[in-house]
Amino acid sequence: MRRVIKIGGSLLLRDRLSDSIQAWAVRQPPAQTIGIVGGGELIDAVRRLDAAFPGPSRWVHWQCVGLLRTTFEWLGPQLDGWQLESTPEEFERLKRCHECDSHLVAVDAFYHAATESPLPEDWTTTTDAIAGWLSILVGADELVLLKSCDVDASRSLTELASQGVVDAAVAMLADQLPPVRFVNLAAEADR
Repeated sequence: MRRVIKIGGSLLLRDRLSDSIQAWAVRQPPAQTIGIVGGGELIDAVRRLDAAFPGPSRWVHWQCVGLLRTTFEWLGPQLDGWQLESTPEEFERLKRCHECDSHLVAVDAFYHAATESPLPEDWTTTTDAIAGWLSILVGADELVLLKSCDVDASRSLTELASQGVVDAAVAMLADQLPPVRFVNLAAEADR
């Protein structure tokens, strides 16, 4: 089994985040876990800058993707036992490997301006959709979005996008995605 997880950027400032992620991962059924990390307040700062001094949508989008390298490099070393996949070559090797271990992947190792994807290059695409795209690329059996809020799983991705719980682009991928699960990691960590 192969599981893709997105570690929400809103979780980045939580105390003992890496402990919470690892404790959650241990409680899951055995699977190869492939994770990416969101941008959190770094991306929020760019969003505010873009609102004040608008830039070309595509350029702003790729600036944000570039900032995800920072959150990857910050969180990666904190995840004991996780393998860090930071280059396109490492990502290609990971796609062929099916051992039940945990990997954190730099977003720009598989998603950059030169790649073809159906994702809009604007604010409608966040790491929710990028994780969805990753799950399609690796043939994942499950997509888990680790969030800092409760999510009504009975709602469709389109409904959740209209409520601002997920981005609009992930809803565009809905018919191609594996089963999607939402986890309020903040609440799980407090248990």
